[in-house]
Amino acid sequence: MTVLVWLGTPAQASPQEPLQFAAARNVKVYTEDFAPFNYVTPKGLAGAGAEIVRAMAVLVGYQSGFEVLPWKRALQIVKTEPDTALFSIVRTPEREDEFKWVGPIFITRGWLYRMADNKIDVSDLSDARKVRSIGVQAGGAAERSLREMGFENLESLYTPGNALRMLSEGRIDLWEASDIAMNFQREMLGLEKGSVVPTVELGQYDMYLAFSKSTPDATLEPWRRALEIVQGSGMADVIARQYGLGDQSVNLTARTAQ
Repeated sequence: MTVLVWLGTPAQASPQEPLQFAAARNVKVYTEDFAPFNYVTPKGLAGAGAEIVRAMAVLVGYQSGFEVLPWKRALQIVKTEPDTALFSIVRTPEREDEFKWVGPIFITRGWLYRMADNKIDVSDLSDARKVRSIGVQAGGAAERSLREMGFENLESLYTPGNALRMLSEGRIDLWEASDIAMNFQREMLGLEKGSVVPTVELGQYDMYLAFSKSTPDATLEPWRRALEIVQGSGMADVIARQYGLGDQSVNLTARTAQ
């Protein structure tokens, strides 16, 4: 499904930069249906990542729309096909050389969650290895990292809502998710606050717009400049707060300075 999500009049390239702007506008951009980062509603595509990248697209003059695909399929396309891009994707050491990166567009944190009434004792990753099953996003950064660490009890799941439902029904013991995604899905399922609790923190998730490795740097530059404007104007922080991400300005400043 392709979702057209533009907000205003495309930016015009100056006489000095028509080629790179033209190339930036010809990139095919993909995303997934994964609330609250990017998700399909009756009114179009919503979510923190979707709205920030949409604002960038207006500045770039990009008008082709975002195509929503299952995550593993979208990931494979951007790994193998030129002039493609994908959001919102966690930047990890394992992925570093597979893409070119613009961001972070926002930041969140990842955890392993359990139901409060499930009294399994999990305080670190060694404990997590011993549980029956851990639900992870199919093709996601955590699945890849945990498999490379030797975890054999992972269950690949395709939607966060289904993952939390399985957790609440006792079909999996732990669920890997960001704090924001957990809270969003808990509310969607009507579960009480405090019914889903964190166990092991997996770390900070820096979320990016990633481009195919063969994309020329000049093609990325308008997108980078657009993100600087969206973040510098405070618009990105306003969007992030609307989706429960809190104040991103301090985190993004610290991340950029590293």
